[in-house]
Amino acid sequence: MLARRRFIKEITGVDPSPWKHFDTSLNGFSCWICMTKDGINGLYVTAHNYEVRALCRMPIAALSKYFIANTCIYFDGLDDVICYELTKQNKNVLCWYAKQEVKLAKDYAFHRMSILRDVGTFGFMTSKSDRLMFRNRAKGFEGALELSFDRVIC
Repeated sequence: MLARRRFIKEITGVDPSPWKHFDTSLNGFSCWICMTKDGINGLYVTAHNYEVRALCRMPIAALSKYFIANTCIYFDGLDDVICYELTKQNKNVLCWYAKQEVKLAKDYAFHRMSILRDVGTFGFMTSKSDRLMFRNRAKGFEGALELSFDRVIC
């Protein structure tokens, strides 16, 4: 997290918003959240798919205009399940899912995954969508989002 904050500051010249610990009480996991000061109402989640699914059931996700899931698909249709959970609470949410790569897993089956790698000059693990979002940041948030993630039509 420290490497991410340092990198963001070096690139933008602005101190990133502070991260706060957030206990979900759902499935017994916790996470870190960051509220931006730029007026964009959304959630950008990098987590395991079961954690994303649990988070999308919470009111904090349903109140967002954007829900961006930077996670793996371990079964076909998971993106639709997440979208369904969100739209039960907010019909206007815009859902985006990380670009997937195909990988041969330990069970010798091919899975669509968002693979984290230490690629480039970041100094920390990033997904393909993270790197595309960064590369396209000059196009503004929505422009970069459209080029970096796949829109899920709910």
